[in-house]
Amino acid sequence: MTNDEIKAAIMADTLSKRDGVYTARRGFFYRHGGSSEKFAARVQALPGAAVLDHGEVWKAFSGGASLARSSHWWVTFTVQGGA
Repeated sequence: MTNDEIKAAIMADTLSKRDGVYTARRGFFYRHGGSSEKFAARVQALPGAAVLDHGEVWKAFSGGASLARSSHWWVTFTVQGGA
């Protein structure tokens, strides 16, 4: 799978890769029943994916802030035979 295919499959807002480990982030303003566990489950459903860690970052709203500096769920994972 390409990085764009992975990003689309897990509905991530950003996807980065460093030393073979992916970090996916998905921003939120309201949780609407979402959680880092549910985001990690989407990642785990990818063929060959192994979730390493996941969590939530909560920040007060700041217009124009990057996703990494806003509220988001994150998942770190590897993909066997990854992009």
